[in-house]
Amino acid sequence: MSKLTFSNTGVTTGQPVLASQISQSFDAFTGAGDYAITISGSLTTAANSQVSLGGDLVLADNVSAISQSNFTASAGGGGNVILKYNESTKLATSATGVDMSGKFNMNANDISDAGTIVASNITASTSIRNEGNTFLGNANTDRVSITGSLEMTDPGSGDANVSMSIDSDEFKMIQGSDGTFTIGTPQLNIKGNDEAETVAIFNQDGDCQLFFNNVRRLRTVSTGMEVTASSANTGIIVTDGTNNSTRSATATKFNFDGNTYVSNESTNGAAKVAFALGGTAAANAKVAVSASNDLHVYSGSINVQSGLSVPTGSYFSGGNLNANATQNAVGIQTADFIVSNVQVSSSPTIIFRYYPWLGLYPLPALNASNNFVVTMKANLLLMERGSTLVDEEDNVGYLEYSSVFGIRGSGYQLSEVTGGGTTIANKTSNVLTSGGGSFFVGQPIPGTDQGYLSLQITHGGVTPSNGLQVGGTVTITVAQQIA
Repeated sequence: MSKLTFSNTGVTTGQPVLASQISQSFDAFTGAGDYAITISGSLTTAANSQVSLGGDLVLADNVSAISQSNFTASAGGGGNVILKYNESTKLATSATGVDMSGKFNMNANDISDAGTIVASNITASTSIRNEGNTFLGNANTDRVSITGSLEMTDPGSGDANVSMSIDSDEFKMIQGSDGTFTIGTPQLNIKGNDEAETVAIFNQDGDCQLFFNNVRRLRTVSTGMEVTASSANTGIIVTDGTNNSTRSATATKFNFDGNTYVSNESTNGAAKVAFALGGTAAANAKVAVSASNDLHVYSGSINVQSGLSVPTGSYFSGGNLNANATQNAVGIQTADFIVSNVQVSSSPTIIFRYYPWLGLYPLPALNASNNFVVTMKANLLLMERGSTLVDEEDNVGYLEYSSVFGIRGSGYQLSEVTGGGTTIANKTSNVLTSGGGSFFVGQPIPGTDQGYLSLQITHGGVTPSNGLQVGGTVTITVAQQIA
């Protein structure tokens, strides 16, 4: 095929040119084949003119340029197509895809004004990578919404890292490859969905706070923990749903359905559990239990039911009767009981009762299949009732009285020793015309557990014009029969 080559030195043909062919058309040079024109320089069209091609525009290797105004298209030696602006490459094809330098602008950077980009699916066989910054939104009201899942993974470390910042405050969420999840921020506030109620606050280099119904209840401080209770009687509650203990600002309360222990687990033989006032030093200890199971009272006295306007129940007990005082167990126990002041009018007047098979705290209920011996000792104070004592020595008295009883569990039988009780001291002549203290065996329903032992006052007449009151203590000692 013939060729025409245009250069700055002239026109070169691919065949000899005869003189008769000079005035002929280029067909004479090319023969019957298509034109094949080679331009060694530039091909430039006039401004606003067009170059129209009926077929494809094919740029072979090493074609330098086709240029009009700011548009340049080049085909490099590697077979790639290059688009340039002002001699700077902006878009180029390569063996792996398309490389672009600079921004992709649609209608002055506003993609929404350019219309809608619709794609049923965008698939990348490898990664879509942006090694610079990615900006979403341009105003405070702009929002990015993701209706599906957002997953970010660092293939090098296995960590996902999400960082968001407003001004100079940075917020981070980090999912570690070990399953740990980290939130990093100078201050983290957790609120309800209406953002009106605070649930928790976490401050960097500061405290952590937990709230209940928008009221702070717990926070950390430099020295430990601080609990803000709703009252002086509430505070730290430890519970398993049934048992609980409460540590308030003024007291520690236990409400357990079972035993309660204050324990020192030390193996040191000299260690003890101590209760102190005025400090934790040994010199401030008031009461302690030693390793030998001894109870030590270092100062003061044992004061039971102090402050009660009407004392009730026992104030001392010792012994080894078990909970049910079972048959043939080697047991003995004694307990002192307070007898509250009562008015004596009728005769006799029962001022104290003990039901052996029902028990009287701290004495256990005795077993109906066992036998026992019981002693009762009364120390009673008698006094004229009223607001004044005209003659003090003539209006007070004292009675000390004791007796012993046999108890047969089988049949629930009670009986006092033959001859009755013993009067140890009787200083009642000034307040009683006659009579004194005595014990009485009561079996209102014979053969049942309702039998009781009682202490009573008898008299033939009351001397004090305002009447008489009696109170004091009763000591009961119980011993079991052994096989």
